[in-house]
Amino acid sequence: MIKITELSHKLIKEIPLTNLAVDMTAGRGNDTLFLAGKFDKVLAFDIQEEAISETKSLLESHKIKNVTLIKDSHSNVNNYLNENIDCAIYNLGYLPSGNKEIKTEATSTIDSLQAVIKLLELNGLIIIVLYPHNAEEIERVLDLASKLPTDFDCMEYKVINRSNSPFIITIKRVK
Repeated sequence: MIKITELSHKLIKEIPLTNLAVDMTAGRGNDTLFLAGKFDKVLAFDIQEEAISETKSLLESHKIKNVTLIKDSHSNVNNYLNENIDCAIYNLGYLPSGNKEIKTEATSTIDSLQAVIKLLELNGLIIIVLYPHNAEEIERVLDLASKLPTDFDCMEYKVINRSNSPFIITIKRVK
């Protein structure tokens, strides 16, 4: 079975754009590292010092210099961006092997998604990895995506024969 993170990276590899990507949830740094290999510039957000520190160490060990780490909520993305983006990725939930009480919340996720959607370049892609432990966040993300105009293609990638599997929602600007 393909891992959900591998699938999200495969989908990102297919987009033709390479200027600016945003990792909305830096976590342990794996998505940030992947984005740094494809895009000229990367911003990575996380609210936890542990996530920022671990991501910084991972990037330094790979001699990555094109990433700006931001210890702030992804809902404040507009405070840091003044240009359109080619890609954004969300790996929602909590920091792997971290404090499960500190997790993404539906309101801040939707606020950041609304901001990022407005900044998305033509053929740009947003990847949202959702986990079954936050039903409100899933419901609100699905509601937002399903109501976007036809300027966007919104897709769901899901393993349907395994309960409680994480899944992906993509939002691609097509017009």
